[in-house]
Amino acid sequence: MTRDEFIREFADIVGEDAAKLTPDTKLAGLEGWDSVAYLSVVVLIDDRLGISVGPEALQSATQVSDLLALGDSRFSS
Repeated sequence: MTRDEFIREFADIVGEDAAKLTPDTKLAGLEGWDSVAYLSVVVLIDDRLGISVGPEALQSATQVSDLLALGDSRFSS
């Protein structure tokens, strides 16, 4: 999975246009960023990147870049 693919899948989860999301996008500003999206991102990271993260790993995430940082070592070019 590439970073762009991750952003597209994340956009689907939160109901946003992927083209409008950047690493600097604030999660709190996304209408679809709720508890279900939060858990869906945990599953996305686990299933697609093979990284086991618990919900607590996202507690400090405030921007899309924070989510990307969780999977940085696993993104393909």
